[in-house]
Amino acid sequence: LQRETDRLVRLSNDLLFLARLDAAPLSWMPEQINLSDLLGAVIDQSRIVAEQKSITVNTHMPASVPITGVADHLIRLFLNVLDNAVKYTHAGGQVTVTARGSRAEVIVTIQDSGPGIAPDHLPHLFERFYRVERGRGSDTGGSGLGLAIAYQIARAHSGSIRVESKPGAGSSFIVTLPLAPEA
Repeated sequence: LQRETDRLVRLSNDLLFLARLDAAPLSWMPEQINLSDLLGAVIDQSRIVAEQKSITVNTHMPASVPITGVADHLIRLFLNVLDNAVKYTHAGGQVTVTARGSRAEVIVTIQDSGPGIAPDHLPHLFERFYRVERGRGSDTGGSGLGLAIAYQIARAHSGSIRVESKPGAGSSFIVTLPLAPEA
């Protein structure tokens, strides 16, 4: 009963968060953030679960990537994507997080060595309540809102998120965000 209650509370909170983003996506107060530091903290959180599955988490990023945004929202975006990467990577696999900047934007790629995603699922991954494995129970799968939330947060930050994947070859989630104006 407690597990089901916790699941329903998380579902309600996710739906409320999405509704707030829909109603007023730009009603937040952005701040200057070092994306490298933020990603480092998120990766440290994800490593705990990854280590339990003997998954190696590799990182390649510059020391400083200045962006403007809401740290709590960006943490949620990257945690959702990283949690999925770890969840769907088999024991002994790898997850690699890479950040590289250009003149106006930073591209963060989260690549896993999991089973990959069939092409017919790719256009629907960022839809609310969409799950690749429809038969999964709530104990093994989420509500299908994590990637929808990540998508909305990226858009609210004038960025984007997309996926590249092939069955048997893993998946790469690519998040693009604008650099801070002073950068």
